[in-house]
Amino acid sequence: MREKKKIIAFCCENSSLKAAYAVTDQSILDAIEIIRLPCSGKAEIGLVLKCFENGHPGVLILGCPVDNCKYLTGNVRARKRVGMVKKALREAGIDENRVQMDFISSVDSHKFMNIVKEMEERLAPTAR
Repeated sequence: MREKKKIIAFCCENSSLKAAYAVTDQSILDAIEIIRLPCSGKAEIGLVLKCFENGHPGVLILGCPVDNCKYLTGNVRARKRVGMVKKALREAGIDENRVQMDFISSVDSHKFMNIVKEMEERLAPTAR
């Protein structure tokens, strides 16, 4: 039996990764595969598209809050790249809402959980 692919969550180690580590809800943790990045700006377009090529239903890029990036503009760069990925998905006839960028502080585990739950709900019809 094939294992169900999880949502990929690229997490900035300075913010969203810390929020993810504070999550204790096992259903949330079971739904995602966390990829640690030094900065959300390291989430390259090809890397995100490769996740879809490998059968993952969705991708989250979770960076530092706006104007609070340790690397100054990494989260802005990530947001621009997500826009380009959305455009590529649209042009390929794929739902652009399968990729999402959000900004999370290190103490915002509830926001992290809500983002994952919302993506799970949005992807539910495509997972069948």
